Amino acid sequence: MNENESSSDRNLWIAVALCLVVYAVWSSFFGRKTVAPLSVATNLPATETSSTRPPSPRDPTPEIASSVDEATLGDASIRVAPHGAALVGYTFQGPVSSVELVADSAHGLLSTFSDLRFTRDRHSKGLVYRATRPDGISITKEFIPGLGTVLPRLIIVASNPGPRPVQLDNWSLTLGPGLGTVESARKENPKETRVISLAPQAKHIEKMSASSTISDYRWVALENLYFLAAIVPAREQFEPAASPAEGTLSLKAKLVTLKSRGIFTWQVPFYLGPKSHGALEPYGLDLEKSIDYGWFRDIGRPIFRTLAFLQAHLGNWGWSIIVLTLGLQILLLPLTYKSLKAAAAMRILQPEITKLQQRHKDDPTRLNSEMMALYKKAGANPLGGCLPMLAQMPIFIALYNVLKNSWELHGAPWAFWIHDLSAKDPFFVLPVVMGGLMFAQSKLNPPAGDPTQQQMMMFMPLIFTVMFAQASSGLVLYWLTNSLVSTLLQLALRDRLNAAI
Repeated sequence: MNENESSSDRNLWIAVALCLVVYAVWSSFFGRKTVAPLSVATNLPATETSSTRPPSPRDPTPEIASSVDEATLGDASIRVAPHGAALVGYTFQGPVSSVELVADSAHGLLSTFSDLRFTRDRHSKGLVYRATRPDGISITKEFIPGLGTVLPRLIIVASNPGPRPVQLDNWSLTLGPGLGTVESARKENPKETRVISLAPQAKHIEKMSASSTISDYRWVALENLYFLAAIVPAREQFEPAASPAEGTLSLKAKLVTLKSRGIFTWQVPFYLGPKSHGALEPYGLDLEKSIDYGWFRDIGRPIFRTLAFLQAHLGNWGWSIIVLTLGLQILLLPLTYKSLKAAAAMRILQPEITKLQQRHKDDPTRLNSEMMALYKKAGANPLGGCLPMLAQMPIFIALYNVLKNSWELHGAPWAFWIHDLSAKDPFFVLPVVMGGLMFAQSKLNPPAGDPTQQQMMMFMPLIFTVMFAQASSGLVLYWLTNSLVSTLLQLALRDRLNAAI
């Protein structure tokens, strides 16, 4: 491979790198709205809590904390506070360690009638909590676990034992502020936490900002990277869903008039757990649309399904990523071949282009005209090498989001020292090997004539290594495999391309 062909290949690498940098910057600043850091529940398991973290100023007082009721709801261990009968603890066993979904134990999740003090009805077989308002209205709050394809439910019953009608209003059902997560995602959790909703017949979720409301929805939820706290209320019973502050979801109940000895019931299905296709799809409510695959979600979803299909047969997510990468290389082979062929064609024209640049260096207009005439005569396209590469970027970006947002990869091992494909390589071996491969590849090619380009290519392996050092092992594994296969493919096709020109 001579200098001219190497120059075209370097330009492609630079284009790809710039695309990656732009996408990374966009994801950091615009992909999620940043919210203020949230306090962390004091009852987190030791495996998920740092001993140096100071106590939250919004934690319950010792008096309230001592009266918290502990119980189980489905597969989760819960803690119910007396005020509002809110869930101030919701812990379940994840693949790596215990996961606590309550980020702020001073407010909790599914809080209602926060001014009332509830006590558990020990005579009931279920999780039933009761309180009485000053006007004599009795409030019953029951948590019912899910069964099969039926979501868990929160049933709230108000009864009026008095002789006169009573208006019942001014109470809300709230989630947050914040939602707990696993240790590996804790640092980014504040900016990953947001309120979302899905409108009827909608294909994609809607992101709610602070102080916004939405009235037409199938469900509304609080989410972060891996987890979802969703509620499916009857819209005729509640005012439009609101997000009074970042990371908080609130539903205000509509006015209800209770007749003498009358009863009114609110039934709110809910979901608290990981955002995995296997957990969300059986409910048939499109909750799985909360899994964020970014701009190219329509590409990301089939990519994930293919990856899951491979995992079901191979039994390993890491090997599935490698096989998927090979499959994508085969699928994109026509584009890759076209890109390499275009680069080879431009190599043939490079001596003529150099002569034109020297001849018309003081006349840019004439130079461009002569170069376009040369391209037309030779049937070459100066963008022919770049466009096929850019056409592959949506696939890479979609796969990036699949590997970043898939709960299924959390705690999933590959081989050797990689025990969690959703976390970074603990020893940075994969990114270093990837950078080393890029460095070796650059050394196989003659240096570029442009000093600026030489410096760019010298630092390119380092730039990629730094970029991927904190990325998930699954993503680095994909890019390393992709780089290795691309290099071998380029070497294998080099003689054929030279003979075809």
